[in-house]
Amino acid sequence: MHNTKAVEHKSVIERLLLHPHLIMSVILLVVALGFIGFKSMPLNLFPDANYPVIAVIIPWPGASASDVEDKVTRIVEKELSTIDLVRKVKSVSQDEMAAVKVEFEYEKSLDAAATDAANALKRIEARLPDSIRPPEIFRVSDATTPVYTLALYPAPDSHLDLEKIRQLADNEIKEDFLRIKDVSNVEIFGGYFPEISVEIDPERLHAHNLSLEKVILAIRAQNINIPDGLIIRRHSQYLIKTQGERLEKTKLQNILISHEPGGNVYLEDIAKIKTSFRERQSFYRGNGKAAIGVNLLRPEKGHVTTTIKAVEAALPAIKAKYPGIVFQVADTQKSLIETSIENMVDALRDAIIMTIAVIFLFLANVRISLLAVVSIPFTYFLTFAAMYLLGYELNIVTLTAVIVAVGLL
Repeated sequence: MHNTKAVEHKSVIERLLLHPHLIMSVILLVVALGFIGFKSMPLNLFPDANYPVIAVIIPWPGASASDVEDKVTRIVEKELSTIDLVRKVKSVSQDEMAAVKVEFEYEKSLDAAATDAANALKRIEARLPDSIRPPEIFRVSDATTPVYTLALYPAPDSHLDLEKIRQLADNEIKEDFLRIKDVSNVEIFGGYFPEISVEIDPERLHAHNLSLEKVILAIRAQNINIPDGLIIRRHSQYLIKTQGERLEKTKLQNILISHEPGGNVYLEDIAKIKTSFRERQSFYRGNGKAAIGVNLLRPEKGHVTTTIKAVEAALPAIKAKYPGIVFQVADTQKSLIETSIENMVDALRDAIIMTIAVIFLFLANVRISLLAVVSIPFTYFLTFAAMYLLGYELNIVTLTAVIVAVGLL
């Protein structure tokens, strides 16, 4: 019975060999798919291999490192360690700040990890000191490494300054980049936050017999929007509020500080009001110039070159919207990745040539060597077709595996 099956199997192969056109068509089709896949597969330097990490930063102004450790870090660390799929928890306590890093297993997504961390912090909120500032949660993985960094600064004939560019970058420009499909997040940095400063003149304050506390209370009371309620009628609704916030320098000057027999005292009578920017805690120079930095990040399951291509396609339209701003590429992974992949492809080519040469030297048979010349590239195009269909990317690891396979052959 075994011999009968072998004969039947042999007869099927013989029939196929008598009509090889179908086989050749399928092979050529797959080779064409492999060529398309080789040109279309996304590129990366290395595959994503790091564990997903969540970092929690909790500022506590004025607190010593020992108090931070005892009343904040230990409580937070114990609660975060109870989250599902936690692999490792580390913490650092220093003056005025607690930092806790939570490392998760590979199957935990960053979105789920960040949500679980936020929920855990919410559960222990009542046990933490009232004077701490709201905790900040940062997601850390290979995907949070910027793939594209832009430096923004004013054009030579522009009326814009870095403060205004920072304001535009935090709002309109950031939204423009977030609309790009393959951009998951946009980070803006560079220490130019616009603000209005009020400098009280001590002599004028004393001349009007006023205290600093009274001035502060007056500014707070007259620089605020107050919701007054909702009026509901039969066919309409009206939202009522007191519009008291003063976002302009001229309006701040008219804040009433006190009533005096000789007349009212306004803020401009005792203070200088200037439009400037907040004291810088950071400074960024892009391509040798003071600038505002923009980091563009890829999605967690996305690819570096896919995001770079999408950004480069959308960048001309974004530049056209802001003619007074110069957009310069300060850093990108594109050139490094493309150079590395090109070197690996050259190594693959050399490996194939040397393999064919070794076959010819050992066998001294031109026909078999010619078969190797045809079959080895065909085999690799079949490999690239399978990688393309399975969603792989070309990186140093996958191409090294392909090159090692030549050596095994």
